[in-house]
Amino acid sequence: MQTKIYECIEAIGARIIEHKDYLTDLDREIGDADHGINMARGFTEALAQIPKDNDNIGDILKKTGMVLLSKVGGASGPLYGTAY
Repeated sequence: MQTKIYECIEAIGARIIEHKDYLTDLDREIGDADHGINMARGFTEALAQIPKDNDNIGDILKKTGMVLLSKVGGASGPLYGTAY
């Protein structure tokens, strides 16, 4: 059974993945045009690594943060990783 926190992270990840091109286009205006690609890669990996049946919110958030920290490039990896 999936926990609510997993479902929330899954929903966030799905939206980021769905809109990765838009996020990249926004980044193109002020940066190096890789934000959407990096965030999609990070959430894809996070969803693959987080156990769906873990009901420990702290474990899920920590794992999500660590994956984002290691898989999302630039300043976004540390920012989003720390947030989780």
